[in-house]
Amino acid sequence: MIPNRARVFFLCFLLVLTAGQLRAEKIKVIVDQDARGPATTDMQSILVFLQSNKFEVLGITTVSGDQWVREETQRTLRLLEIAGRSDVPVIQGAEFPLLNSKEETERWEALYGKLHYKGCWSDFSGNSASTPPAFREGYHDPEVVPTLVEGAPHTKPLDETAAHFIVRMVRQYPGEVTVWAGGPLTNIALALRLDPEVATLAKELVLMGSGMYGDNGGISGGARREFNWWFDPEAVRIVMRSPWKKITITPVDVSIKTKLGPEIMAVIAKANTPVAQYLTKYSPESFMWDELSAAAMIDPSLITGQKQLYVDIDIDHGPNYGETLFWEPDTKVPPYERLATVQFDVDAPKLYDLYIKLMTQPPGNSR
Repeated sequence: MIPNRARVFFLCFLLVLTAGQLRAEKIKVIVDQDARGPATTDMQSILVFLQSNKFEVLGITTVSGDQWVREETQRTLRLLEIAGRSDVPVIQGAEFPLLNSKEETERWEALYGKLHYKGCWSDFSGNSASTPPAFREGYHDPEVVPTLVEGAPHTKPLDETAAHFIVRMVRQYPGEVTVWAGGPLTNIALALRLDPEVATLAKELVLMGSGMYGDNGGISGGARREFNWWFDPEAVRIVMRSPWKKITITPVDVSIKTKLGPEIMAVIAKANTPVAQYLTKYSPESFMWDELSAAAMIDPSLITGQKQLYVDIDIDHGPNYGETLFWEPDTKVPPYERLATVQFDVDAPKLYDLYIKLMTQPPGNSR
């Protein structure tokens, strides 16, 4: 028999070991992003995941949206080199939305009015030379990858589609993978069409997109026509009607309560690290659209107000195409509508402190 003192010592050792394992356990996450670069909210949210020791980033899947996917993929590979995280795989995803198109958008604008931002369909060639590089490009075709001001990458993406990668990961780690989306939902919709069990196999879906009550943040005035969801509404319909265990949404309503401004940039500029230098050289002032959604996974207390809503999207190809639809939780809705936790208020100073900490830490501290 084990003496009582030895037994107590052994139990204490097991408790300490278990506590250490729990502290070391990381959130497995797929980062799905329309990675406009260099150094936009898209890239900065990727850095939030890479720089935090709370995540095991299984892969970064790219999707056309803010830029064409081939360019985004090259910029993402280069970002990982700069951050010293080329261990994280990059997987190129969908080049086009499921149905929406540049041509249909031009027809829509002729009928209903101009949109002030169209992502990869935009032409920024008229912007001044002082405009940050990410917003100086003229329109180009999807197969074109312009010269990258941040330098061309030396690494390559995986030889796999983003949709197949998502399926493979949720099956490899059932119940453990958070799917995070900072762009259009095309890759995730395609994954669901390949394997409808993706939603039930994943731990949860977290995304930046949609808009509800605000009078700002959308691409045509108010909040409800938000870019990520408008770019591929049919993908949103597929994703939002799938049976995820949990859905968390960062809409533009809360994004516009944040600001990446000169004060934050000045603090980051003092850090002599490759990440800080990249941000200092290329980052524009902006709302912290995607950074907030990523950071709230690290520290949920950043979100000071949220509510449950049924959330969907208008896919009628008329004046309301791509607008967010939402209902209060006590509304009688069809069984295919899903409740989501929607964030509406933020502790902005706390967000800024966390962002500065992550973007200025020495290389390798996230591992």
